[in-house]
Amino acid sequence: MCELSDLEKIEDEYPNLAFYGIEINNPKYHGHIEGNEVYINTLQPDLDWLKTALHETVHYDYDYCNLSNQEKRKTMVAEGWARKESERRYNELFGKEGN
Repeated sequence: MCELSDLEKIEDEYPNLAFYGIEINNPKYHGHIEGNEVYINTLQPDLDWLKTALHETVHYDYDYCNLSNQEKRKTMVAEGWARKESERRYNELFGKEGN
């Protein structure tokens, strides 16, 4: 039996989410979630894929509103919290520094 990759470990923890790699030629785009589908920019470094996957699972677990408008305060607050929580989860899962 093969050991799961780090990304597969995250996917395994969220069986009701589907994770897709997409190519978006924009250095600021990392990924997003729509319903139960997580999209990760495969043009970012591999480590970013893990952090993005965890970031989007935080939104899945805790956010139930439309966060598409990046200028709304509730979006900025949700993004900041998701960033911190995903760093915590990263360190918990992989025991690595989440900078």
